[in-house]
Amino acid sequence: MIRDMHCHILYGVDDGASTREESLRMLDVAAHGGITQIMATPHFRGRWNNRELVHQTFDDLVVEAKQRGIILMLGSEFFIREFDRDNIEYIKNELCFENSNTILLELSSFTSIDDARDVIYPLQRNGMKVIIAHPERYKEIQHRPVLHEEYLIMNCELQLSADCFALPSWSIRRRTAKALFKANAYALVASDAHSAADYERFLVSVKKYGLN
Repeated sequence: MIRDMHCHILYGVDDGASTREESLRMLDVAAHGGITQIMATPHFRGRWNNRELVHQTFDDLVVEAKQRGIILMLGSEFFIREFDRDNIEYIKNELCFENSNTILLELSSFTSIDDARDVIYPLQRNGMKVIIAHPERYKEIQHRPVLHEEYLIMNCELQLSADCFALPSWSIRRRTAKALFKANAYALVASDAHSAADYERFLVSVKKYGLN
C-alpha cells in the first residue's frame, strides 16, 4: 500500500495536469503501481487560487479514483508568501488536508529559517500542524543540510518529493535529499507528480529505494 500526500492531479487548476485525460492517466499509473490513497494538493499561490474550480475538479475525479481502488482526498500546497494573519481562518478551514488541521507549506527557494518562523508559529498557534514540502529544494538547506533540524525543533514534519532520487548523482537536490534521508529527517514521502510520467518516476524511486 502506497500513500501519496502531495500531488498535482487535479486538471486545469495549476501547473499540474492540464486536461481531464492527463488526470485519468495519472490515476491509471497510480493504481497500477499500488497507490491506494492520494492527497490532491493544488498550489495556492498567485493566480492559482480558484478553490471553486478546485472543488469542481476534485468532485469529478473522486468517482474516477474510487473506480480504480484509490481514495482521493483534498488539501493544498500553500505558498508561504500568500500568508497574512487576516487569512488564518481561511487557511485552517479551506486549505488544510481534508478532515484534518494539517497544512502543507511550500517555501520559496530563498526563504530563510527566520522568515519561515514568522509564518509557522502563527499557523501552529491557531491549531495547525505544519508539513514542509520538499525541503531538499530550498537553498538554505542545500547549502547546510543540518539546518533541517530547525524545522524539526519547530515541530514541523518534512516531506520528501521522491522524484529527486531519479535526478543525476551530481544534482544538489538529490544530494540534499539523500543527506536528509540518511538522517531520518523525513516523516512523509510523496510524488509531487504533475503528470503521468512523474508518477512513473515516483513509483520507480519508491520501489528502488524502499521509500514507502
